[in-house]
Amino acid sequence: MQRVKIWDSFVRLSHWLMVILVVLMWFTAEEGYMDRHLQLAGVLGALVVTRIVWGFFGSESARFSRFIKGPKAVSHHLQELKAGDYKPSNTHNAAGGWAVVIILSLLAVQFGTGLLSSDDIFYSGPLAGVVGADASEVFSEIHEISFNVLVIFIALHVIAIALYRLRGVNLTAAMFHGKRAGVKAPKLVPGIIAIAAAAILAAAFYTWIN
Repeated sequence: MQRVKIWDSFVRLSHWLMVILVVLMWFTAEEGYMDRHLQLAGVLGALVVTRIVWGFFGSESARFSRFIKGPKAVSHHLQELKAGDYKPSNTHNAAGGWAVVIILSLLAVQFGTGLLSSDDIFYSGPLAGVVGADASEVFSEIHEISFNVLVIFIALHVIAIALYRLRGVNLTAAMFHGKRAGVKAPKLVPGIIAIAAAAILAAAFYTWIN
Protein backbone atom coordinates (compact mmCIF):
# COMPACT_ATOMS: atom_id res chain seq x y z
CA MET A 1 0.00 0.00 0.00
CA GLN A 2 1.48 3.34 -1.05
CA ARG A 3 2.46 5.76 1.67
CA VAL A 4 1.69 9.46 1.39
CA LYS A 5 3.10 12.36 3.37
CA ILE A 6 0.74 13.52 6.11
CA TRP A 7 3.01 15.53 8.46
CA ASP A 8 5.03 18.54 7.39
CA SER A 9 8.55 19.15 8.70
CA PHE A 10 7.49 21.67 11.34
CA VAL A 11 4.94 19.35 12.96
CA ARG A 12 7.53 16.59 13.20
CA LEU A 13 10.41 18.81 14.31
CA SER A 14 8.36 20.71 16.90
CA HIS A 15 6.99 17.46 18.31
CA TRP A 16 10.42 16.01 19.10
CA LEU A 17 11.90 19.34 20.19
CA MET A 18 9.08 19.75 22.70
CA VAL A 19 9.84 16.29 24.08
CA ILE A 20 13.51 17.19 24.53
CA LEU A 21 12.79 20.65 25.93
CA VAL A 22 10.33 19.40 28.56
CA VAL A 23 12.99 17.00 29.84
CA LEU A 24 15.68 19.70 29.82
CA MET A 25 13.44 22.20 31.57
CA TRP A 26 12.60 19.70 34.29
CA PHE A 27 16.32 19.00 34.75
CA THR A 28 17.35 22.67 34.87
CA ALA A 29 14.58 23.45 37.37
CA GLU A 30 15.53 20.51 39.60
CA GLU A 31 19.21 21.46 39.54
CA GLY A 32 18.55 25.15 40.06
CA TYR A 33 19.90 26.32 36.69
CA MET A 34 17.19 28.96 36.44
CA ASP A 35 18.90 31.21 33.89
CA ARG A 36 19.19 28.27 31.51
CA HIS A 37 15.65 27.19 32.43
CA LEU A 38 14.28 30.57 31.38
CA GLN A 39 16.26 30.54 28.12
CA LEU A 40 14.90 27.11 27.23
CA ALA A 41 11.41 28.35 28.14
CA GLY A 42 11.71 30.97 25.41
CA VAL A 43 12.40 28.27 22.82
CA LEU A 44 9.58 26.05 24.08
CA GLY A 45 7.19 29.00 24.21
CA ALA A 46 8.04 29.92 20.63
CA LEU A 47 7.33 26.37 19.47
CA VAL A 48 4.03 26.20 21.34
CA VAL A 49 2.81 29.58 20.07
CA THR A 50 3.82 28.72 16.49
CA ARG A 51 2.18 25.28 16.71
CA ILE A 52 -1.07 26.83 17.92
CA VAL A 53 -1.05 29.33 15.05
CA TRP A 54 -0.15 26.49 12.67
CA GLY A 55 -3.23 24.71 13.96
CA PHE A 56 -5.35 27.40 12.28
CA PHE A 57 -3.33 28.38 9.21
CA GLY A 58 -0.89 25.53 8.58
CA SER A 59 -1.07 22.18 6.83
CA GLU A 60 -4.48 20.54 6.59
CA SER A 61 -3.41 17.63 8.81
CA ALA A 62 -2.14 20.04 11.49
CA ARG A 63 -5.33 22.08 11.76
CA PHE A 64 -7.42 21.70 14.89
CA SER A 65 -10.60 21.73 12.82
CA ARG A 66 -9.46 18.50 11.16
CA PHE A 67 -8.83 16.41 14.26
CA ILE A 68 -10.85 17.82 17.16
CA LYS A 69 -13.89 15.55 17.32
CA GLY A 70 -16.79 15.10 19.72
CA PRO A 71 -17.23 12.34 22.35
CA LYS A 72 -19.16 10.10 19.95
CA ALA A 73 -16.32 10.14 17.43
CA VAL A 74 -13.78 9.35 20.16
CA SER A 75 -15.92 6.47 21.46
CA HIS A 76 -16.45 5.10 17.95
CA HIS A 77 -12.72 5.28 17.25
CA LEU A 78 -11.85 3.40 20.44
CA GLN A 79 -14.46 0.73 19.70
CA GLU A 80 -12.94 0.22 16.24
CA LEU A 81 -9.49 -0.07 17.77
CA LYS A 82 -10.70 -2.61 20.33
CA ALA A 83 -12.41 -4.64 17.61
CA GLY A 84 -9.26 -4.66 15.48
CA ASP A 85 -10.92 -2.55 12.82
CA TYR A 86 -8.65 0.48 13.09
CA LYS A 87 -8.97 2.90 10.18
CA PRO A 88 -5.88 5.07 9.59
CA SER A 89 -6.32 8.81 9.18
CA ASN A 90 -4.31 11.51 7.44
CA THR A 91 -4.27 13.50 10.67
CA HIS A 92 -4.50 12.73 14.40
CA ASN A 93 -7.15 10.19 15.28
CA ALA A 94 -10.18 11.25 17.34
CA ALA A 95 -8.56 10.33 20.67
CA GLY A 96 -5.06 11.52 19.82
CA GLY A 97 -6.37 14.88 18.70
CA TRP A 98 -7.56 15.66 22.21
CA ALA A 99 -4.18 14.59 23.61
CA VAL A 100 -2.53 17.15 21.34
CA VAL A 101 -4.91 19.93 22.45
CA ILE A 102 -4.52 19.13 26.16
CA ILE A 103 -0.73 18.89 26.08
CA LEU A 104 -0.38 22.08 24.02
CA SER A 105 -2.72 23.87 26.44
CA LEU A 106 -0.72 22.71 29.46
CA LEU A 107 2.54 23.77 27.81
CA ALA A 108 1.01 27.20 27.14
CA VAL A 109 0.00 27.44 30.80
CA GLN A 110 3.53 26.44 31.81
CA PHE A 111 5.03 29.13 29.62
CA GLY A 112 2.63 31.86 30.71
CA THR A 113 2.79 31.15 34.44
CA GLY A 114 6.58 30.80 34.27
CA LEU A 115 6.87 34.36 32.96
CA LEU A 116 4.76 35.57 35.89
CA SER A 117 6.34 33.44 38.62
CA SER A 118 8.83 34.34 41.33
CA ASP A 119 10.14 32.68 44.49
CA ASP A 120 11.78 35.93 45.69
CA ILE A 121 15.09 34.07 46.06
CA PHE A 122 16.46 32.20 43.05
CA TYR A 123 14.04 32.94 40.27
CA SER A 124 11.94 35.80 38.95
CA GLY A 125 10.12 35.69 35.64
CA PRO A 126 10.31 38.73 33.36
CA LEU A 127 6.70 39.66 34.13
CA ALA A 128 6.69 38.86 37.85
CA GLY A 129 7.21 42.50 38.78
CA VAL A 130 4.16 43.54 36.79
CA VAL A 131 1.72 41.46 38.84
CA GLY A 132 3.31 41.88 42.25
CA ALA A 133 4.75 39.51 44.86
CA ASP A 134 1.49 37.89 46.01
CA ALA A 135 0.24 37.19 42.50
CA SER A 136 3.62 35.90 41.32
CA GLU A 137 3.61 33.44 44.23
CA VAL A 138 0.21 32.17 43.12
CA PHE A 139 1.45 31.81 39.54
CA SER A 140 4.47 29.89 40.86
CA GLU A 141 2.14 27.40 42.54
CA ILE A 142 0.06 27.07 39.37
CA HIS A 143 3.29 26.58 37.40
CA GLU A 144 4.31 23.69 39.65
CA ILE A 145 0.87 22.08 39.70
CA SER A 146 0.38 22.37 35.94
CA PHE A 147 3.75 20.71 35.36
CA ASN A 148 2.68 17.72 37.45
CA VAL A 149 -0.55 17.54 35.45
CA LEU A 150 1.48 17.80 32.24
CA VAL A 151 3.66 14.86 33.32
CA ILE A 152 0.55 12.78 33.97
CA PHE A 153 -0.87 13.51 30.51
CA ILE A 154 2.48 12.84 28.84
CA ALA A 155 2.65 9.49 30.64
CA LEU A 156 -0.91 8.67 29.52
CA HIS A 157 0.03 9.69 25.98
CA VAL A 158 3.04 7.36 25.98
CA ILE A 159 0.96 4.51 27.42
CA ALA A 160 -1.70 5.07 24.76
CA ILE A 161 0.92 4.94 21.99
CA ALA A 162 2.22 1.67 23.45
CA LEU A 163 -1.31 0.22 23.57
CA TYR A 164 -1.90 1.22 19.95
CA ARG A 165 1.37 -0.52 19.07
CA LEU A 166 0.17 -3.70 20.79
CA ARG A 167 -2.93 -3.50 18.59
CA GLY A 168 -0.69 -3.37 15.54
CA VAL A 169 -0.88 0.40 14.99
CA ASN A 170 2.44 2.25 14.85
CA LEU A 171 1.74 5.93 15.44
CA THR A 172 5.32 6.94 16.21
CA ALA A 173 6.88 6.14 12.85
CA ALA A 174 4.93 8.82 10.98
CA MET A 175 6.31 11.45 13.37
CA PHE A 176 9.77 10.58 12.07
CA HIS A 177 9.31 10.17 8.32
CA GLY A 178 5.96 11.96 8.02
CA LYS A 179 4.24 9.27 5.93
CA ARG A 180 1.28 6.93 6.35
CA ALA A 181 -0.22 4.26 4.12
CA GLY A 182 -3.85 3.83 3.14
CA VAL A 183 -4.93 7.45 3.50
CA LYS A 184 -5.59 10.40 1.22
CA ALA A 185 -2.75 12.91 1.07
CA PRO A 186 -3.68 16.12 2.94
CA LYS A 187 -2.81 19.57 1.64
CA LEU A 188 0.50 20.51 3.19
CA VAL A 189 1.99 23.95 3.72
CA PRO A 190 5.82 24.01 3.61
CA GLY A 191 6.97 23.43 7.16
CA ILE A 192 9.97 25.72 6.68
CA ILE A 193 7.57 28.67 7.00
CA ALA A 194 6.62 27.69 10.55
CA ILE A 195 10.20 26.68 11.39
CA ALA A 196 11.41 30.14 10.38
CA ALA A 197 8.59 31.82 12.32
CA ALA A 198 9.37 29.78 15.44
CA ALA A 199 13.08 30.61 15.15
CA ILE A 200 12.35 34.34 14.87
CA LEU A 201 9.96 34.18 17.82
CA ALA A 202 12.47 32.21 19.89
CA ALA A 203 15.14 34.83 19.15
CA ALA A 204 12.72 37.58 20.18
CA PHE A 205 11.88 35.78 23.44
CA TYR A 206 15.58 35.20 24.14
CA THR A 207 16.37 38.87 23.63
CA TRP A 208 13.44 39.93 25.81
CA ILE A 209 14.18 37.48 28.61
CA ASN A 210 17.86 38.32 28.71
